[in-house]
Amino acid sequence: MTQVEQLKISGQLPSPRGVALAVLELSRRENATLSEIARVVQTDPALSGRLIKLANVASHGVRPVVSVQEAVVRQGMATVRQLALGFSLLDQYRAGACEAFDYQGYWAHSLLMGLTMQALGARIPVAAADELFVCGLLAQVGQLALATAYPDDYNAVLTAHHADPAQPILAQERARLETDHSELGIVMLTDWGIPKVFTEPLAHYENPDHPCFPHDSRTSSLTLMLRLSHLLANLGLADAARRQQLAREWMALAAGLDIPREAAGGFIDGVIASWHDWGALLKIPTTRLPPFAEIIHGHAGTAENESPLRIVVADGNAFSRRKTMALLAEDSGHIVYPADNGNTALALAMEVLPHVIIAHYNLPQLDGPELCQALRATEEGRRMHILLMADDHCETQLMRAYEVDADGYAPSTISAKGLRTRLNAAQRLVQLQNAWEKDRTQLRQIAAELAVANRRLANAALTDLLTGLPNRRSAMDQLEQAWNAASRSGAPLAVMVIDIDHFKHINDTYGHAAGDNVLREAADTLRMSARRGDSVCRIGGEEFLVICPNTDLKAALLSAERLRATLEAKRVTIGQAARTITASIGVAAREAGTADSDSLVSTADQALYAAKKAGRNRTCTRQHPLPH
Repeated sequence: MTQVEQLKISGQLPSPRGVALAVLELSRRENATLSEIARVVQTDPALSGRLIKLANVASHGVRPVVSVQEAVVRQGMATVRQLALGFSLLDQYRAGACEAFDYQGYWAHSLLMGLTMQALGARIPVAAADELFVCGLLAQVGQLALATAYPDDYNAVLTAHHADPAQPILAQERARLETDHSELGIVMLTDWGIPKVFTEPLAHYENPDHPCFPHDSRTSSLTLMLRLSHLLANLGLADAARRQQLAREWMALAAGLDIPREAAGGFIDGVIASWHDWGALLKIPTTRLPPFAEIIHGHAGTAENESPLRIVVADGNAFSRRKTMALLAEDSGHIVYPADNGNTALALAMEVLPHVIIAHYNLPQLDGPELCQALRATEEGRRMHILLMADDHCETQLMRAYEVDADGYAPSTISAKGLRTRLNAAQRLVQLQNAWEKDRTQLRQIAAELAVANRRLANAALTDLLTGLPNRRSAMDQLEQAWNAASRSGAPLAVMVIDIDHFKHINDTYGHAAGDNVLREAADTLRMSARRGDSVCRIGGEEFLVICPNTDLKAALLSAERLRATLEAKRVTIGQAARTITASIGVAAREAGTADSDSLVSTADQALYAAKKAGRNRTCTRQHPLPH
């Protein structure tokens, strides 16, 4: 029996639980429907919110998704199953026994891989965006499995790998554990029903030397997408010293998917921004990175007035090229790259991203003005200071130089002093660009902090400070949303209005501090005892509202009675003694004749009044459950 087979039998591998497990099992039934899947998903508010968010990310301008039912329909049963699986593992395995395994770093890396796969899928339509997200999110799940099943042994593997990172971790895993995270991950994903089209590339994407699949095949594209996603995830977690090299490797690899260099910056900045957004939602720590342009140009951490210039000297005449380079050598801090024709100069410019290009007007293959036009068509090229030089001063050439957006025009006989003067202009341009990038980064940081502050203020405006429950304003907003969703789908909707019995007597007898304590204890009890899909809110004084989506009157009455009994069993310190508190509950469900959400609450209020009139500490309704 192989090591992987033993692990499968042992039950030590990470596996989905709760709602994710229910979705997984339900989706395996031949007669399972999307409505059944949606009903199961709705019992988990966190999963519901994540599915709706992902569905809206992939909607590309289509009408926004506002309900779980819509999200499930758009994403399909297979995708919802995979997403539920991924999010379940994330929530369960945020920490563990393997000391050397960075669980938070693992999920940050996996999340960035998933988001990169999703974004690449928008450019290369090889699969649905949400499926690609799951593929990236779970691509390294074998590492989590090894850390979970063999915490001590895997701790030794990781310790050895950190000491000798040149040795591939797959080889170190196999030497000690007789399997590796790639093999184990593929077996797990296959068992979970992930299609072979996604599991096959997982066996090869970490090995850049592995012969690729047929160039235009779907598997080849997915393998390359996984390599790009893994590389960008490495960049996201790398220290500042390694980022520029990883960014250059990413751009070179991205050419295989026809992603031009000028598009790389916007793509990566967008994915990183999404990473921060999702990290906040999923409570996964992410790294703040400078803009891609700052990473690739190496501006971060360099003093503006000390940064040397990278200069490309392009001249087909070897004598004059060496002469220009000799003049530049007097400013020994500059890094100079020679090119003997326009095509070489263009390729070199895209590789080293120079600050300055000094190009002869009559370059072979691609002359100076054509080189300038080609560079100005790219985002990087527009940042470069381009100086055209000619053997004689011709007004026509001068006009042509400025028509193609050259920054300067000079004779080939220019002196060292004259060249230095023009380089000073280029140095000022570099300083201005650095300052602009720094200001833009600061503005982004300020905007991010402002957004966080605004979210906190918005949350505070919708939260009852005493109990931490949603306040009346939030309750009415939630109820209106639930009403609209029920109107669209035809699903049932019920509410409960709960009032603490004899609360005025508690306040008058024991003081407001005791009354506040009773409210907090009651709120905590209701919050902990309510069903997962229900929303408990404080709407004023000693009164609470519970919103129950997808709940008919009979189920709401049963739930209300359970809440009442739980509250009655609770002992609360009032004054110097532990006492029992009770509540009266009015229940109402949406009916064909119910005009709106206000009418629904009004009906529940009438039922609450009847409960109090009948002696308190009871559940009442003014309606009759429909027969089944």
